[in-house]
Amino acid sequence: MQAVTNYINDLNASVGAAWNRFWFTPSSAATLGFIRIAAGLLAFYAVATYAPDLEVWFGEGGMLPLDMVRNLYPGQWSLLFYVPANLLWPAYYLALVVIGLFTLGIGGRFSALAATVAAFSFFARGPLVTGEFESILSFILVYLCIGQADDMFSLKAVWRRHTTNSPLPAPPSAFSTISLRLIQIHIALACLMMGWAQLAAPESAWWSGEGIWLAAGRPNMPLIDLSGLADHPRIVAAWSHIITLYLLLMPFVVWLRLARPIVVIVGGFVWLSFALASGWVPFAAAMLTATAAFVEPPELRPTRELATAQ
Repeated sequence: MQAVTNYINDLNASVGAAWNRFWFTPSSAATLGFIRIAAGLLAFYAVATYAPDLEVWFGEGGMLPLDMVRNLYPGQWSLLFYVPANLLWPAYYLALVVIGLFTLGIGGRFSALAATVAAFSFFARGPLVTGEFESILSFILVYLCIGQADDMFSLKAVWRRHTTNSPLPAPPSAFSTISLRLIQIHIALACLMMGWAQLAAPESAWWSGEGIWLAAGRPNMPLIDLSGLADHPRIVAAWSHIITLYLLLMPFVVWLRLARPIVVIVGGFVWLSFALASGWVPFAAAMLTATAAFVEPPELRPTRELATAQ
């Protein structure tokens, strides 16, 4: 019984130490700073694209009446629900300003929260015109509210170095690690769900290797002409199967330290090629932004001694 007790105590201590190391090891905001800039630019783009049809969609008598949206999506919440029609354009420009400040790294967590609410408000106000891109971008913005994403690659960091005359960055923070881990887990689960959805696609398009044709099927959307591959079905099938295989394996293999750089590089090729074939550039950019969370700062990379012990 003493041996069993010792084993349980050792197991508990080992699991607890691994849990704390995974979630709460203080780390720099280097990776988060890059993700903040990329996510901020994508959020700015997402909101800016409403400008040509802002009143057509959300204006008084527009195609998405407020009552219809509330009835179809009773759980949705948006600040635009409470904005009078005559203040729609000022609210739109204010949202762009807030997202711009967040992208530049001004305002800390307050600007991160404000930018998230601003982007969400437009996504929730027009759920019928949103898609996978907004879903991926949304969870990135939420998790950036936790970490100190403006400690690196920001005007705040430039101002800190200027006022303190110190080249040293802000000290590592456990909140930055928590933010990174949440993005990592969420994007891994998203890839797994996408891969599973591909296997269940109508007419088994991804099983048969025709999935990339399915993605490129919308008129005037592909960024490259794929007609030359019509006589090379094996290339198309290999391309399709590589994408599906990546989505299914990534959530498991990416946690292996030695395999992680390969997974990130392959992910870059997968999403760039998918963007070229499908034209879904914002979606691919959001996936790349989330995948960048696996480029961890030095504090989260195990030392040789720790790796040997593991």
